[in-house]
Amino acid sequence: MYRYGEDNMDKSPKRSNEPVVWLLFGAGTTVSAMFYPVLVLLIGLLIPFGLISSENMFELLEFLRTGLGKLILLVLLIFPMWGAMHRIHHGLHDFKLHLPASGVIFYGLSVLYSVLVLFAVLSI
Repeated sequence: MYRYGEDNMDKSPKRSNEPVVWLLFGAGTTVSAMFYPVLVLLIGLLIPFGLISSENMFELLEFLRTGLGKLILLVLLIFPMWGAMHRIHHGLHDFKLHLPASGVIFYGLSVLYSVLVLFAVLSI
């Protein structure tokens, strides 16, 4: 029973990585929802049907070699992977499939992928 004046708050609250993971998940799903339809339009329709000239493609490739272009490429590649891995991790829990250390596996794969993409993009 709570008595007035008692401090029932835990003095050392348990730390969690969930806020960071949810931030990366939210960023990934937002990037996917906003920019991937545009990429599908460009890569799936406009380029194959010749509606974008080859000169414009070379300008796009030159832009991707700039600092801002590399940053955009990193955002487009890294954040959606975090969103996907978070969905898979929690989707398995929804299906009652509990893998041992599943958080370490899925988020570890996301970290490994992020590091590999970082090195690949920075070497362009």
